[in-house]
Order: sequence, then C-alpha cells, then structure tokens
Amino acid sequence: MSTSECVLSEQIRPYIRRALAAGDHNYTACGATDEEAGTELAIARSIERAYIMGVSEPSPATPHGEPALVVPVNVGSQALLAAVFRTESGYQAVLRDLGQGKFVFGDDNTTFGRWNALAACTPAGQVIEIFRGHGGEIIPGKLSDHIERLRDNVRGGQRRPVQMDIDISMACASRCSFCFSADYRATRKRDMMMDQQVMLGLIREWAELGVKVVRFDGGGDPLTHPHILEAIRLSTDLGMQTAVLTSGDLLDERQFETLVTCRTYVRISLNAGYDATRLLLHDPVSTRYDVSRVLANVQRLSSLRMQTYGPSAQQQMLLGATCMLHPANGGEVYRIAERAKEAGFDHLSFRVILGAKHAVQFTSSLQDAVDEQFARIGKDLVDESFLVFFPTRPLTDTGYVPQEFFPECLACTHRMLIEVGHRSDVAALVPCGRYRGHGFRWSAENAERVTVFGHVQPPGRVADIWMNDRMRSLIASFPQACSDCIDRSANLFFGHITGVLHRHGDAQFYRFATVD
Repeated sequence: MSTSECVLSEQIRPYIRRALAAGDHNYTACGATDEEAGTELAIARSIERAYIMGVSEPSPATPHGEPALVVPVNVGSQALLAAVFRTESGYQAVLRDLGQGKFVFGDDNTTFGRWNALAACTPAGQVIEIFRGHGGEIIPGKLSDHIERLRDNVRGGQRRPVQMDIDISMACASRCSFCFSADYRATRKRDMMMDQQVMLGLIREWAELGVKVVRFDGGGDPLTHPHILEAIRLSTDLGMQTAVLTSGDLLDERQFETLVTCRTYVRISLNAGYDATRLLLHDPVSTRYDVSRVLANVQRLSSLRMQTYGPSAQQQMLLGATCMLHPANGGEVYRIAERAKEAGFDHLSFRVILGAKHAVQFTSSLQDAVDEQFARIGKDLVDESFLVFFPTRPLTDTGYVPQEFFPECLACTHRMLIEVGHRSDVAALVPCGRYRGHGFRWSAENAERVTVFGHVQPPGRVADIWMNDRMRSLIASFPQACSDCIDRSANLFFGHITGVLHRHGDAQFYRFATVD
C-alpha cells in the first residue's frame, strides 16, 4: 500500500469502529468471529481502495444483492456510505458520497442536539433522501423505537403509539402568566389528580401494547401527585423509559434516588436568571420557590447522577431545561444560560410563547439585546457538555396554518396524550397538547364542543377506544380542523420517515449533521 493509502486507512478505521460499536450494524455478518481486528482492517482497506480509485458502482467481481455490511464513514467534511460486499477474493466496497456533512454516531442521549437530519438509505447502501429532523422530537426515547413503530404502522396499516404523555395532575405550585392550562384548571377545584389505580392501570396496559416511553407532563405539575414516584418505578420495571416535565418548585432530595435509579429524564422550566424575575413570572404559592432554590436542587440531583454513573452519567440520564422568552426575562438570557450550566444541566432550550392569547411584544432594542446574548451564549457557554437551542420562530408568535405544512397529523397517534378526565377516576384521551384540558372540562352538555378521542374508566381500557369510529373521524379532520400546531416539527419529521417507508419499507436511517 502507498503512504497515502495508509494515511487514509487510519482516517477511516476509527469511524468504522465507532459505527460498529454503536450497535447500528451487524459486525458478525461480514465474517468477523474471532478475527474482528483483521476484518476491520480488511474493510478499511477495501473502503480506502474504492475511495482512492473513485469506485462508484460494483465491480464485476462483486456479487449483486445485499452487502455484508453498510458502513457510514466520515472522511474530513465528506460523508460516505460504504456498502461492503464479501467475495471469494476478499472484501470489496462501493462508496456513495452524501456530500458535505457528517454521520453522527453514538447513543440517543449523547447524540442529542448534535444531529439535525436523517439520511435514509436502502439496505444495499443506496441513498434515498436526506431530510431535516431533530433529536428533540424523540427525547427521551430511542430513535430506533420511533422508526420501527412507524415501520410497523406502515406495514400493518394500523397506527400505534410509541410514547404516552400522561397528565396525572392539574395542580401546580406556580401560576405562570403565560400558562396555557390556567383557564381550564380554573374550571374546578377538586378531582385535580388522576386516581392512583387509573394511572397505574394505564401504564400497565400500554406497556403490554408496546409503548416505550412514559412522559409525565401537564396540565399541572406531575410532582404534585403523591404517587408519582411509584408510577415512575412501575414504568421502569415494565421496561419503559420515563421523563418528568416540571416547574421545579417541588423538586427535592426525597425524589432523587428514584429519578436517578430509573434514569428519568428531568426537564425543568427555568424562566429566570434572578429570584425576583422568577417570582414575577411564576407567581408561586410560596416565595421560597425562587430560582436559586430550584437550581440548588438541580445541582444536588446532578451530583447524585454523577456519583451513580460516573463518566457515563449523560448517557444514562439527561437533565434539561426550557426557558420561555418574555419581556421580563429578555435582559437576563445570558444569566439564565450561565446558571443552568453551573447547576449541571446538559441542555437548555429557549422557546417562544405560543398562542394569540399569551402573545408578548418585544421592542426592537430588547430584541437586539436578546440576539446579542444568544451570540455570547454560543461563544462562551456552549461546549461538549452543555448545549443551548435557540428559537427558530419570531419572539412574538404569529402562528401559522398547519395544513400548509403537512397533509396529515401523525403526532396525535404516535405520541399519545392522556389527562385527568372530568372526574379523577376517569382518564381522557386527547389528540395533543393543543387540546389539553378538553377532557378535563368535558361534560355531557359540551361533548360536541370539545375534542376528545374517548374516556377510560376502569374496568374499561384505552384499547377499547383506540381507533374507533369517533377517533378515526377526528384524526381525518386534522390538520384542517386546527388553527395552529404545537407539533409542527414532529409532524414534519415523522411524515418524512413515513413517506420514505411507504416507498422503501426496509429503509435504514442514520443520524446526520448537515452543513448549514
């Protein structure tokens, strides 16, 4: 081999090792049993020869059919997909150039935020399409679970969810000025929490039916429910990943062992950099629920996570924060990110307040100040251990017509939402977060004015409702019936995956980072 070939081999081999170690490929399929190192070198040399020689089609000696291995390879700023074939004379590879960009290797947690697209390819290594996507649409789940569920749905012609968002409480210690659920929570003062047995029964039922993720959301704050830790432990015991989305007011050390042991993704609403601002925006029931207290608890939770899992802490359990952008906190955006990093968060997402009712106005000078702080955050604070996501919408949301972006709503069945119904012993299945509260304030008198797929009251089951005539009729009306959509990016993402699978049912998908 020439010197240049040897150098290229050393460039390629680490990427092959990383791709194979990530578990995305069948290493033994190419004949590696007791000679893995030798096989790796053979693959690397085959790939490098094809790359140097500019091979773009199988040579006459290459058998037509399925390759022994398809290896995504990054060489410099180029992404290459190598289909490796085993022949009588050794390994041969066909390279296909995906252009500028790179494949992103690793598990779902450590790659979160580091890829912005998926590369869809045939099992033979032919590129079908590269489309935009974001890990935030699947966290805390696994990309593979989402893809395989969509693949099963396409093959079977029957929609089934992979994730259950469950609003187990309508109570909250905060009374945020921009809270989307304040109006419907105010419609009653009792039966604010889902009955314990209803909640646990729903978790058991959907585990049996293949749901992979349970996300405790709201509504209200799930940490107000007295049986939240029991629900998290049950979900984990049944093999499901868990997440808790909370204001952080009630986060305390009594919960930490369960959260860490169960590897629960915890996401905090961190809407202020200073105590006075949080008390203004959150208006909590107690002034002791200031941002300093919340961050101190997060820091203790992060420390326990590190003590338990060591260097693999992020891989095992993510800690995230969100910040709703408001004129009251626009001047402390940098401070919010700085304190989030100090507390041990893995990522922070700045978000726009949605909906005409809660829309806020930013002066041009405040908008400039926010943009300047965003630039400083990206320069000073973002690194391998701390990611920050900035909004793509204008800070003053004007909404949009969802049917202009996608023809059908997939999110309403892929990520199922169940909330406290019109009584605590009834659970209501609603399409998505935009319709939160419709089940909570349902009554026989207003049944036609709210959008609810159905109700579950033991001994009834969600399976009795799922895809019945009413649910199918409502799904068929989306997105035309929706004036706006909070799941637009998810619908676009799932729609792209489903579109590829309709054309190529056995397509494979690789995380990809495009060059913007």
